[in-house]
Amino acid sequence: MIQRENEVIIKHLLKKESRIISMPRNQPVAEAAKLMKEHNVGSVVIKNEQILGIITKGDIINRVVGCALDPGIILVEDVMTHPIAYVSSDETLENCMLYMAKRNIERILVVENNDLSKPLGIVSTNDILKFAPGLMRIRLEQLLIENTTNELEYPKLKGFCDDCGNYSEFLNVTNGYTLCSDCIKANLEDDTSNEDLD
Repeated sequence: MIQRENEVIIKHLLKKESRIISMPRNQPVAEAAKLMKEHNVGSVVIKNEQILGIITKGDIINRVVGCALDPGIILVEDVMTHPIAYVSSDETLENCMLYMAKRNIERILVVENNDLSKPLGIVSTNDILKFAPGLMRIRLEQLLIENTTNELEYPKLKGFCDDCGNYSEFLNVTNGYTLCSDCIKANLEDDTSNEDLD
């Protein structure tokens, strides 16, 4: 995986108090909904000894309520999304967003070192949206700094050329003289022709 120096890594979006709410596969959907409400989360991970899948608010609405099924009878294993989508904690935010968009999912499990047995937390599209304004501000500041640095290195001067006396909006300081681009070019050609004579 190639990362650029200033890329955001998905683990930066995990909340410090992030914990995964889980339940066994043989429980009714109503219990999953109750857990989501109690813990104020949008999903519950379904697991026995290992992680099997995930049930989200969307799954409950679309696969249970929308089909007029009884959430007290239908089991989570019957409506969960499986296999669960996950990314390694060192994956870039950009790649994670592309993966989520491709699979049309709103939540993704973040694991340590690509190991599904080491879950760290869940990142949702809402988490990404909350993070995005800060990311945009940082990038704007980077661009302002880059532009300021460029302007310091290559100042744009307007005025009269010290050599030909003509007005120019693109003067450059060369050897202590303020010269227009034509005079700089002429001086370079003179220097080249003098070298040829030597």
